Amino acid sequence: MVTKAELEAEIAELRRQLAEQSPAKNASPDKGADAPPHETIADRLTDNLESWSTQLDDILEEFEDLPHRKSILFAAGIFALGYMLGRSR
Repeated sequence: MVTKAELEAEIAELRRQLAEQSPAKNASPDKGADAPPHETIADRLTDNLESWSTQLDDILEEFEDLPHRKSILFAAGIFALGYMLGRSR
């Protein structure tokens, strides 16, 4: 069983560690590493959404240009898709 003195010593040690960490975090609030976690996550999420948006725009642009660049491949693909849909009924 843990004694009261051991618990008080552990609490004192934890308070000391907390006191050491607090000034380090408050010293430079402008740095990204010390930013609150919700800001960092929000920034990363925004960056990911922008990246996905850019990639989606690129893919849609490729699909728009496909009939003009590779018309035979496009026609064959549409024929195959129509054939498969027709056979599925």
